[in-house]
Amino acid sequence: MQLFKKISTIILIFFCFVKSHSQVNIIVKIDSLTQLFLQGTITKPLPYITTDEVLSLTEQKFYDLVNLLGSAIPFKYDATVVTQMHYMKNPSSSFLTTALNRKNLYFRVFEEVLDKKGMPDEIKYLSIVESLLNANAVSWCGATGLWQFMPATGKMMNLSINSEVDERKDIYKSTEKACDYLLYLHNQFGDWLLALAAYNGGPGNVAKAIRNSGGKRTFWEIKKWLPKETQNYIPKFLSTAFLMSFSPPTIKENSNLLKGYETLVPVILCCEIDMKYICAMVNLSEKEQLDWNSTYKNGFIPEGMENKKVVLPYNKAMKLMEWQDSLYAVSSKSFVPSKYIYNENKTSYHKATKGETVYNIAAKYSVTASQIKQWNRLKSNKLAAGRNLKIYIKSQVVLPIKTDSSITFLYYVTDNELQTVNDICSQFLEFNLDLTAINNGLKDINTPIGKGKIIKLFFNETI
Repeated sequence: MQLFKKISTIILIFFCFVKSHSQVNIIVKIDSLTQLFLQGTITKPLPYITTDEVLSLTEQKFYDLVNLLGSAIPFKYDATVVTQMHYMKNPSSSFLTTALNRKNLYFRVFEEVLDKKGMPDEIKYLSIVESLLNANAVSWCGATGLWQFMPATGKMMNLSINSEVDERKDIYKSTEKACDYLLYLHNQFGDWLLALAAYNGGPGNVAKAIRNSGGKRTFWEIKKWLPKETQNYIPKFLSTAFLMSFSPPTIKENSNLLKGYETLVPVILCCEIDMKYICAMVNLSEKEQLDWNSTYKNGFIPEGMENKKVVLPYNKAMKLMEWQDSLYAVSSKSFVPSKYIYNENKTSYHKATKGETVYNIAAKYSVTASQIKQWNRLKSNKLAAGRNLKIYIKSQVVLPIKTDSSITFLYYVTDNELQTVNDICSQFLEFNLDLTAINNGLKDINTPIGKGKIIKLFFNETI
């Protein structure tokens, strides 16, 4: 396939021209050309067979259909494969439907990488078996992401896993590394089904099964010497690949699937940035952020990361490319309240009166009785009249906002649906609440703004 090479060419054209031409005009042209190109390259569908036809599928019909795939993967009409297909086509099973609702998001990414590496296209169905196309999937044993990398395997494949990022959830990079690992396993065993078996059960178990079988070199010949999970894994993969190719669930008219020509696109950023600014800029929901960019554990793209990538659906990606300069402007002039507010402990003293207990005093100062006892090394809740008690009271300190005198406002991204100008600014004397409300089109300072909205916070004229 040459589809993704052509798409890459279009993207390269964009980056070559964007530096020397009007950014908005170039993006609009690239957008139009790419949309037309993608709409014209939708893969011709394979024959569709009904559920009844699946349940009565003959061996000959199975191989006739498999031959249409032209796959390097050796499909086999086996009782375990047939049983898996019957399970998946059961009306109570949501397995295939869930996969169908997610495939348009990820399959073009998978197909691009598989095409580039010369691997069978059907490998894309492995992610359905592994994670049901859930980029945030985490198994009971810690396997994570679309391709379910264990921490050790992920680090072996140079995926960063630390307190800031987990690249096992990076849609593009994890796919690249999963394919590299499968190519390594295929080179080791010379068979795609054995490579897939090793991906699930480990290359050591596959090598051991080959030895125990007397040197047999196909999955079906060594199957009984493999772990039980791996014995079922390959039939499940083959069933999934066959049914998603020839008998996927019917798409409902009210489905929220992306259009066939839409796909996820990576946008490379130059600087560290909080994802909340990107979400506000391109109208990305919190769920969408977690679905596509949960690589960043704290919702923040760190400066030290080499490849600062944000993955978005095509239309949102084009908007972000167009508005990148504005994004950095908003980020550089943003207001972060936590930078100006902190708590400090102030020491106070309380002289106990007759009949007072530790509990009475604790309630008065909004602390706990155990804290008072700890601060004063008390063993009992009873107090002698006249006893001086040390009390540590938390006090909130609001620092003055210092900025360049030429700056008349700062940007802020709202945290929740009910947040108001009064909620945001009332603690800070430097802001003009009424001016802020007026310039953001709000009725007054107590009008809810909505979640994830970018607003301007205006300073008093004296600032």
